[in-house]
Amino acid sequence: MNDEIETSDALLDRIRDAFDELPPVPSDLQAAARSAFEWRRADAALAELMFDSANEELIGVRGTVSDRRSFRFAVNEIVIRVHLTPATLIAMIEPSLSVPCRVVTEEHTEELRTDEYGEVAVAAPEMPFRFEAVLPSGEIVTPWITG
Repeated sequence: MNDEIETSDALLDRIRDAFDELPPVPSDLQAAARSAFEWRRADAALAELMFDSANEELIGVRGTVSDRRSFRFAVNEIVIRVHLTPATLIAMIEPSLSVPCRVVTEEHTEELRTDEYGEVAVAAPEMPFRFEAVLPSGEIVTPWITG
């Protein structure tokens, strides 16, 4: 019995040493792997960007530029509005639905639920991020919001 444990430990040490000797994975290969991983959810509908406040020129408005960034995404009759400030993220689903949703970053996925008005508010996530909603008609995801 002890010989088996010692043999297993030695084997694990050899495997660990083999991985320590590997060169780092190139960043373009990491990006390709992430893109391929996204195909596991090919059935999710990708929402189309309809509006980005960064692309709109404010004419005749006095004052300083706002720290708020607004996006509007749509899939068929569903609209997802995202408002982002340095401190908060507010997402709204129209028509109003209380549904499970997620804020996804490269490092973390936060599981949430919209309220009866279709809204959810959380601390601003790290960039890039995207918003995902699980609707009765299927899952909707926004493109990655990069800044």
